[in-house]
Amino acid sequence: MKKLLLFTLAFLIALPAFAQEKKHNLSLAFETSNYSYREPSLQYPPDWSGTMYGVSAQYTGRSLFSDGTEISAEDRSFLNLELRYMQGDVDYDGYLQDGTPFKAKDIGDYYFEGALTAGAVYDIGQSGFSLWPYLGLGARYLVDRLNETGSGGYRRTSTYIYMPIGLKAKQELSNGWSLSANGQFDVLLSGRQSSKDIGGELSIRNKQDEGYGLRGSVKLQKDFKNFGIFAEPFIRYWHIQNSDGVLVTDGMYIYEFVEPKNETREYGLKIGLAF
Repeated sequence: MKKLLLFTLAFLIALPAFAQEKKHNLSLAFETSNYSYREPSLQYPPDWSGTMYGVSAQYTGRSLFSDGTEISAEDRSFLNLELRYMQGDVDYDGYLQDGTPFKAKDIGDYYFEGALTAGAVYDIGQSGFSLWPYLGLGARYLVDRLNETGSGGYRRTSTYIYMPIGLKAKQELSNGWSLSANGQFDVLLSGRQSSKDIGGELSIRNKQDEGYGLRGSVKLQKDFKNFGIFAEPFIRYWHIQNSDGVLVTDGMYIYEFVEPKNETREYGLKIGLAF
């Protein structure tokens, strides 16, 4: 196996490299991550953790306001569209609604995410180094299926609308190699938590609009004649404050339901092809 990996690496490095960047770029990637969701403000913080797997696609267009098929030195603009789907078997360690300690394994959680961003590319001299500041609009939709454990747990969905503000730094290296680092701050614009079938019949929707996200990655890419390959370690983090309270009654008592402050962490790796 080791000899095969060394041979494959040597073969790829020997392929001819691209002469320059293209105006239109598409990448497809496989992703895996260590996923954790916690509600740390509670007396006994529940925890969802496990391994996620998924796929992502990204399109980047350069020199949006110029004609032709080549990148224009005068038109620095770029547009980026990224879509992602992740799923995994998550373990739950917490308690039920009545306070009974409870654990469950292999809960089939998943989420969709998409973001559209735009910005400008600034080349720093002739060094091959460039800066890519950007901002845009993104959305994330997560489904937690704790209700399927048969324990009395409920189905929870989270919807975030956010504004990504970021900066990518890219260095072109020799022989078709490039190295880039990306940092992004996500401003939460709107958050909704929907809890369905609580106690078998109650459904609640909470507004949870205060919070932010952080993410960063480092990408190493090798370009060849007709395609490129890349590896990109990443980290993604969400910090969301307590939701607004929702009052419900059973005819005798009035209860207030609040989604507590929570944190989501993902550490992972993307491996993909660029075209």
